[in-house]
Amino acid sequence: MNRKGSPRVPCYLALAVITLIAGLVLGATYRLTKDPIAVQERRKAEMARAAVMPEADAFRLLETAGDAQVDWVYEALRDGACVGYVAQGTDRGFGGEIEVIIGLRTDGEITGVSVGGANFSETAGLGAKAKDAAFTDGFVGKRAPLTVVKAGETKSESTVDAITSATITSKAVNDTVTRVSEAVRALVEPRENAEGDAQ
Repeated sequence: MNRKGSPRVPCYLALAVITLIAGLVLGATYRLTKDPIAVQERRKAEMARAAVMPEADAFRLLETAGDAQVDWVYEALRDGACVGYVAQGTDRGFGGEIEVIIGLRTDGEITGVSVGGANFSETAGLGAKAKDAAFTDGFVGKRAPLTVVKAGETKSESTVDAITSATITSKAVNDTVTRVSEAVRALVEPRENAEGDAQ
């Protein structure tokens, strides 16, 4: 009892009540925001696919083997017909993990490349330029495998310009483009052959 005669609430009980209230508020907030966040993530993913394969009007997720060297592959459709594929691969750059999304026509021509990801942490002003169109547009219209070349080196249809002072990042992106392109080719060729045999 305190001096005025009222009972004293133990500190641990007050802390338990505060923790319980905070937990209930956090749980309610999660339930209220879970669906809108999921919708936003789906829209963001759809926009990323459309950015690298603008001629498609729909995408269908394909099944991949566990060792497929890709995070996921979508078939890109236009009026229900396949016009290409969109796939994502992940590699390690200079600063950490890099996610690369690639659009490929059915003949393997690259329609677009997007670089980033939730854990993208390449050096600002150097490797971070891998996200810029000045770098990613260098892949468009070409077919993997490609080689990264530095300034002053011989360029050709099978080369991509490296980002100045960011060769590790440039090579990581290029290696991912090549690996994913080959994985998509390996995934779709058996499907196309099977469909051809069935006709």
